[in-house]
Amino acid sequence: MKKEYLARMFDIAGAEKVDILTLEHAFNFVHGGEFDVVLMRVEAQESVDFWWERQSELGLNRPEYYTGSRNKEATSSKSQRALGSECNARPKRYFNSAKGVNSGLRQTPYYTFFERELNVRILERDQDLEMRIASQCEYPPSTGKHFSFTPHANSISYAHAGNCWPVKENCLQTAAFLTVENTTNTAGFRIWDYLPESRGELDEFIAMHEKDEGRALAFLQQFKSLEINPQEGDLCIFNCRKMHGIPSANTLRKTIGSFFIKEDGWRIFN
Repeated sequence: MKKEYLARMFDIAGAEKVDILTLEHAFNFVHGGEFDVVLMRVEAQESVDFWWERQSELGLNRPEYYTGSRNKEATSSKSQRALGSECNARPKRYFNSAKGVNSGLRQTPYYTFFERELNVRILERDQDLEMRIASQCEYPPSTGKHFSFTPHANSISYAHAGNCWPVKENCLQTAAFLTVENTTNTAGFRIWDYLPESRGELDEFIAMHEKDEGRALAFLQQFKSLEINPQEGDLCIFNCRKMHGIPSANTLRKTIGSFFIKEDGWRIFN
């Protein structure tokens, strides 16, 4: 029998519910559109540091360090943003490294948790291309801006050059992140009721945000939004196809996160 966890379920329209759920029930609620966000306490606060340490130890010790919309790790999202000659190079680097990194990540408490509670498997694509399991993320203090990471949306099919990116279909994609270290000013997680229809539409917003943050935020204000504050040990499951962002904080924030699609059971990738 799967374990049950205390869960808080949120709808951007205003509905909120508290229940005891299995991880699969929580994912199905978000995947099916009943709720936009489910927040679950899955691990004790004193234990998440161990999850982080094992993720660093077995994941080649290369956490992503986010500043604005930039990061230095090889992820599917970064590969999809590539332009010019990088459109060919980045996907190759991503898939060449993913299988090696995953050999370590398969042994982490983070992955074994999803394997046990969600029966998750790693997402593969053409020619046995294996996608990376997860990313370790660090968000540095950035009180000079409204967001530590530019508001954005995620779709597995987004790519500037689709011929270089092997994933073509636009699946119903869900995301989850485990909070390892929260900020002292408890900056939260915000999601808007806005789904960009294409990579191009998303890029237009990102370009607007980089040029004029105030104008970009004014654009988002026309949509309803929801902000929650995950604590250490909380797993935040949400509809990542809707625009979302990480508000600025005065101290370091640490999370471990992945994307999920339902394809012959749940598949994990990043």
